[in-house]
Amino acid sequence: MIAMDDFTKIEVDKIFPGPVPDQAGVQIELWHDKLTVLIQMPGLNRDHLRAFDKGFEQYSYLESDTLIPVALWIFDFPDSLSSIEASFNAKRARRKWLDLYLDAGNDDTIKKVIQFFLLDGQILRAMKLIELDPEAVELFHGTIRKQLDMDYNRIDFDKYLAGLHNYDTRDLFRMGKVFKQTLCSNSSTRKLFLFLRRWL
Repeated sequence: MIAMDDFTKIEVDKIFPGPVPDQAGVQIELWHDKLTVLIQMPGLNRDHLRAFDKGFEQYSYLESDTLIPVALWIFDFPDSLSSIEASFNAKRARRKWLDLYLDAGNDDTIKKVIQFFLLDGQILRAMKLIELDPEAVELFHGTIRKQLDMDYNRIDFDKYLAGLHNYDTRDLFRMGKVFKQTLCSNSSTRKLFLFLRRWL
């Protein structure tokens, strides 16, 4: 996770100011009350950058029907990036930030925004903001609440997550609720900027 006073230091083609995944893959985290996706691609090339810049036209949200519900996002990037999936375990997030994210009284503009960072090792190669469908956010919140109400550990969660890997990513995509991608509107971007300024 990145400290809020480090947001001013985020620059493309510079060292990322927060912890990064130590191996190739995708992580989805909650930073304060914003969803954040870290895509680690050591040795990424121009094709990867073009695919990231092009973005995705649709994404899927899946709550598994396992004993411990797994929250799974699948973003249908094109070409060389293809579909990427990221699971969320509420037990690993800070409870204070979860409460902010779930608080119905907070501005839902920020809750609908998800930020993506494309990394090549320690270097940030690209970033973008996407506005999620309110229904997708509502479904995600519901899964988080279910997870918080349950007593389980990381080993338990990983067992059910591993079971989902028996399915192809495209199958998981179709099993979930599919949404069209929406570019982050100017008003949402402005509200996000104002939100960040309150912390800087």
